[in-house]
Amino acid sequence: MTDALRTDFAPLLDVRRAAVVGASDRGLGSTLIENLSAHGGEVIGVHPTRETAGGVPCVPSIADLPWRPDVVAIGLGARTIVPALDEAIAAGHRTFVIPGLGAEAAGEEGDTARTQVRERLNAADAVCVGFNCMGFAVPERPSGWIGTICPGFRPGAVAAIVGSGSIGEAVLALGPRVGFRNVVSIGSETSRDASDWLAFHAADEGTRAIGLFLEAVRRPAAFRVALARAAEAEKPVVVMKVGRSEAAARNAMAHTGAIVGSDRAFDALCRSYGAIRVDDYGEWLEQLEVLGAPRRPRGLRAVVLTNSGGEAELVADLADAAGMPLTPLPDDLARDIDAAYPFHGVHNPIDYWAFADPEVIVPDLTMRCATHPEVDIVVSNIDQSWRFSNGERENAIDACRAMADAALAGGAFCAVLSTAVSDPADECVLEAARGGVPVLIGAGMGMRAIARAAQWAPRVPEAPPAASPVEAPELDRPDGHLAEADAKAVLVRYGVSAPREIRAADPDGARRAAEEIGATVVVKADGPAHKEKHGGVILGCTDPDRAAAAAERIGGPVLVCEEVRGGAEVLCGLVRDPLYGPVVVVGVGGSWAEAVGDTARAALAPIGPGDAERLVRAVGPLAHRLGDDEVRAVADALVVLGRVAHDHPRVSEIDVNPLVVRDGVGVALDALIVLAEDA
Repeated sequence: MTDALRTDFAPLLDVRRAAVVGASDRGLGSTLIENLSAHGGEVIGVHPTRETAGGVPCVPSIADLPWRPDVVAIGLGARTIVPALDEAIAAGHRTFVIPGLGAEAAGEEGDTARTQVRERLNAADAVCVGFNCMGFAVPERPSGWIGTICPGFRPGAVAAIVGSGSIGEAVLALGPRVGFRNVVSIGSETSRDASDWLAFHAADEGTRAIGLFLEAVRRPAAFRVALARAAEAEKPVVVMKVGRSEAAARNAMAHTGAIVGSDRAFDALCRSYGAIRVDDYGEWLEQLEVLGAPRRPRGLRAVVLTNSGGEAELVADLADAAGMPLTPLPDDLARDIDAAYPFHGVHNPIDYWAFADPEVIVPDLTMRCATHPEVDIVVSNIDQSWRFSNGERENAIDACRAMADAALAGGAFCAVLSTAVSDPADECVLEAARGGVPVLIGAGMGMRAIARAAQWAPRVPEAPPAASPVEAPELDRPDGHLAEADAKAVLVRYGVSAPREIRAADPDGARRAAEEIGATVVVKADGPAHKEKHGGVILGCTDPDRAAAAAERIGGPVLVCEEVRGGAEVLCGLVRDPLYGPVVVVGVGGSWAEAVGDTARAALAPIGPGDAERLVRAVGPLAHRLGDDEVRAVADALVVLGRVAHDHPRVSEIDVNPLVVRDGVGVALDALIVLAEDA
């Protein structure tokens, strides 16, 4: 594959005619016929000996098809699939779904078939869903899917692109809670991959939000462009990527044949383009449900309505943890509610239980809140379960009806939130859907999904400032580590400050260096990284004799540096990821890191100053300790690291730890640069 994006998927979302090669009365061929025949689809089978199969007529070969299908589904095994594909391509067909050639086609024969299928599809520039997939499913349309398309799979604006067939099946079994544009199981991504599908949905007018379940990213450069297109189209992308653990990465390699890459680098890529990354299927689904709604939250001012005091407290805590703390009701709204009902001081969340008949108070409160100009979000916290009967079910339906009416009338984003982790009754979901209201399951997941949606904004990385490349002769050497003095020299050429320092070959040279510096110095071994671990750093040499003694103790060439005291210690680094390119990292540095743990955040490089400042502020301890000038100083250092990597492709790693920041200036106390063998 090249890095070009191919977005020729429109025929798959509106299939009218399909051919099934390998038509049968049972198994894969039968299921393909059933799902492609649904909703008015016209299907013809291809079978060398049968006149009918799976309830549809058959022809002996692809060449005998009486009309041109929108898609050719091939349900054959490793032994016969290649000749069938050759025949289809020769006949001019270029859109395929190939569910097979997965684990059932093991061994040399399967490997050969997969290689040949991939070669032929790419040579013909043919669209293929699969191989080794579940296919594609479109609500209320003929679908090339080999599993069950469950009742309740309804049309909507969420596109789901999944690298796992099982995840695809889980999505199709969801019922009516989320309306889907389509679900595609990309499988082995033979001639089209997740990047292509992402770019397609970025441009598709029927798509409002895009969900990705990924095991690997096969073309990082193309994926980056596709993310940018989604951001430019103001379509949020929700990503669940597996493979973080060593065991998961090994399994992904075995399953997809693709390298997973650095998780921190992938996280940086997502953040750079505003993609929302989640860790679990439930979070992914709730987030897509919120973002797929016709209206998104316009701010964070939320009001919660509930019929439970305990759940009111729970939701308030969860809202706070999600970054959406519940604030007091607007004064006029509170006065109006207190005048209408005997709350005697209503507050947020509003626990309305026992204050009036639910059939009266619920729609009234909901409408008052949703139409108030100072309310951005209204959440109806009422438990939902298909197991409810009698009063509980009626309460749930009434709440959904009230929310739908309010959503249609008001300007606030409305959502129903169930603390009970149970499937809601379909009639509740469909009543809420009438007003575009999501029914969220699990209070924590739901509140996080709403908060993330309220804070989401499309973004693309800021362009770094234009600058000419800087000559750095220290980098003109074989691969390996640069000595600290050489690494600092490179950074100083780019504008990073460093302490005064002098190299010394022996103790007498260290004495002279300390005299010249004229201040307390640090004496370090002038050589490898991790000097402190090997006793190669001696602090607090207050006079030249102590500097000489320190050099004697260390042995060999040393670096005599002016000692810098005070200020915040910050870690600044860069790693060139093999998949995603240069990534800058910032976190708490030095001994301070031991107290607060790993707080590092990453971003793609080169990086612009605004993005660099935002990255620094995303590290909680730094945001709380550093003033604006100090934040800018750290950001400037990160911009420099990105420039060094951009100007010098052999730089594979940079480590500045610590960068001491005080009085608006960052000073690199230690630095390491690692060079790769090849650019």
